[in-house]
Amino acid sequence: MKTKKIILKSVDFDLLEIVNWYNKIDKKLTKMFFQEFKNKVNYLTENPKSSEIKYDDIRIAYLIKFPYSIHYKYDEIKNTLIIYSVFHNSRNPEIWRERT
Repeated sequence: MKTKKIILKSVDFDLLEIVNWYNKIDKKLTKMFFQEFKNKVNYLTENPKSSEIKYDDIRIAYLIKFPYSIHYKYDEIKNTLIIYSVFHNSRNPEIWRERT
């Protein structure tokens, strides 16, 4: 059975911030970022336990070419992946924890 995917509204704000940043540099970077983000989300949907649990049942999947990570939970019973944040790796994780 395919894993259900829920992307919280707060992720839209994260992505908008990232888009604004990369668009200032080069719009090609924005496209590259979104491609990697989509690929990682698709991978996580197929392999939801591929990233280790870091804290509070939150798993972190790191992007390869960009300094961002996807913070998510996987509910095995409901077979659901819940994405809470796309977060720059240098930021304090306490900032986004308020979302969980």
